[in-house]
Amino acid sequence: MKRFGIISMAALAFVGVGCVDRPAQEQAKTTEAIVSDPTVTVTAQPVSIQTLQETLAITGQVTTSSDSQVGAKNSGKIIAVYVKDGDPVSVGQTIAVQDTASLSAQLSQALASVQTAASSMQSANAQLSQASQNARIQPTRSASAVRQAEAQLRSARAQLSKSLAGAREEDRVQAEWSVKQAKSSLDKAQKDLDRYTKLVAEGAVAAALLEQYKLNFDTALSNYNAALQRQLALGNRREDIDIAREAVRQAEEGVRGAKAQQALDINLNEQVQAARAQINAARAQIQSAQAQVTIARQAIADSTIKAPFSGKISGNPVQPGTVVGPGSPVARIVGKEGNYFEGEVPESNIDKIGLGSPVTVSVNALSGVKFAGIVRAISPFGESVGRLFKVRVAFSGDTSTLRPGMYATGEIVLRTIPNAATVPSMAIVKRDGKDVVFVLDGDKAKQVPVTTGLQTGGVIQVTGLTAGQQVVVAGQNALDNGAKIKVDTAKQAGV
Repeated sequence: MKRFGIISMAALAFVGVGCVDRPAQEQAKTTEAIVSDPTVTVTAQPVSIQTLQETLAITGQVTTSSDSQVGAKNSGKIIAVYVKDGDPVSVGQTIAVQDTASLSAQLSQALASVQTAASSMQSANAQLSQASQNARIQPTRSASAVRQAEAQLRSARAQLSKSLAGAREEDRVQAEWSVKQAKSSLDKAQKDLDRYTKLVAEGAVAAALLEQYKLNFDTALSNYNAALQRQLALGNRREDIDIAREAVRQAEEGVRGAKAQQALDINLNEQVQAARAQINAARAQIQSAQAQVTIARQAIADSTIKAPFSGKISGNPVQPGTVVGPGSPVARIVGKEGNYFEGEVPESNIDKIGLGSPVTVSVNALSGVKFAGIVRAISPFGESVGRLFKVRVAFSGDTSTLRPGMYATGEIVLRTIPNAATVPSMAIVKRDGKDVVFVLDGDKAKQVPVTTGLQTGGVIQVTGLTAGQQVVVAGQNALDNGAKIKVDTAKQAGV
């Protein structure tokens, strides 16, 4: 219709002037040729092979894992505080000190318990040494005592048998003869003594000679008494037999006592075991007392409250004189180390994120400076409002310029597709409800169906094309399969 209108206008112009207008006729022919030409001018671009990444933008803030309320471990009164709000502290620096008077008393008591237990150990060792020595020596002594008692019993029984049997006849005769001979000697000595006593009194002999006769008398008397005793010993007197029987009874008691004592030797090993048990008990007491010493010393050390990491004091610490209990906060420390980015992810995308996913974090306060990081933790629970899940991103590299509380945005790489065939997104057109592209086929456009994939940054992943194929990216909407085309080289250069 458009072409018919142009021809009609040319004819009217010819009629209007009433004469032939040659330039107009030439122009009309040229216009008709242009209008009737089916060639479409297009711009093309080759299929590109590149790595695509699907990303998810999240917002959040820089926070830190080094944010701690430093508390007291023991109950007690704070006697000194060495920091104030905003002060920088280094790891191990003393923040405050508690009173240690009662703890020192506990330490002294524990040390005394150690000494007492050590004394018990020494005593137990001595008992073990004595018990061990008895266990080695006493059985030998007991056996010797039994043998000695049995020998005494045998001797006593022999003596009793001898007493019961009486003396032999020849022994009695000899004893009687010995008594008679001793009596005769005694009588003679008595007569000599009496005679010389009278002579000395009369002055007939010297007094010194009398001493010799007195000595002879005393000797004769002693010999006589001894002979009588030997004669009596040969007799079977009842009292002698009773004495012999008593000696046997006492010897039997001695044997029984020695054997009873020997039977007790079995208890010597029990005494050794008991001594060892006392040593073990003493050793346990020492260990317990030493543990109390360690606890007391640790409690004294814990009364000096120190910074667990470097950072700054946030807020006012407790004041001296305050009585705190175990776990009571003394000061808050916010550290520079351990910074991380914490953002929120909608529940629809949480399953696409995995631990170790790379993230690029931009911090607004630092003019959009970017920091690299990876996903370290994903919250297992979402917030009830908005169904958002927190994701923690650990930074890599220098983070000294970051401060907890800074607002930041993160771009999480959900997936990476290497060697993806891509075309500009605008190259995709619909034909009969399907995605197609037009590629250059000489001076014609060839329609090629494609399957689209990831779309990012103005390009889209496609399958069904090969690298280097020229794809129409301008003029494609006016094309059909096999349409004649002409590549606009000027625009092609711009592309």
